[in-house]
Amino acid sequence: MLPAIALAELEINNAWIKNLPATVPLRAGYMSIYNPGSQNISILSISSDKFASVQVHQTIEQDGIMRMEQVPALLIGPGTRLDLEPGGIHLMMMQPLQPTLPGDRIEIRIKLDDGSEQNLIMTVKK
Repeated sequence: MLPAIALAELEINNAWIKNLPATVPLRAGYMSIYNPGSQNISILSISSDKFASVQVHQTIEQDGIMRMEQVPALLIGPGTRLDLEPGGIHLMMMQPLQPTLPGDRIEIRIKLDDGSEQNLIMTVKK
């Protein structure tokens, strides 16, 4: 008899990618992430077959200058929501492997700290 294993599952809404001209080598991704469970869930990495790499970045102000820094993991507490949005925490989707157009649907994979993965479709918008 195998023990029961509870895998984490996040509820993700309003997932979209900001389209930019083909000459720009990155895109920004946004979404709302909710943890309905009773345990912390950490997002360890995000990837997509449509981009060379996907990183989580945070916009911060330091000495009056806005800059971005990479966030190694996202922790979502039980019963809490984290919004990835312009000017805050967001996805940096680098080096698209093909041009993106408004209306495109792009699959991403989210790897969680319990070893599970969630797939998600993000829509490209203007």
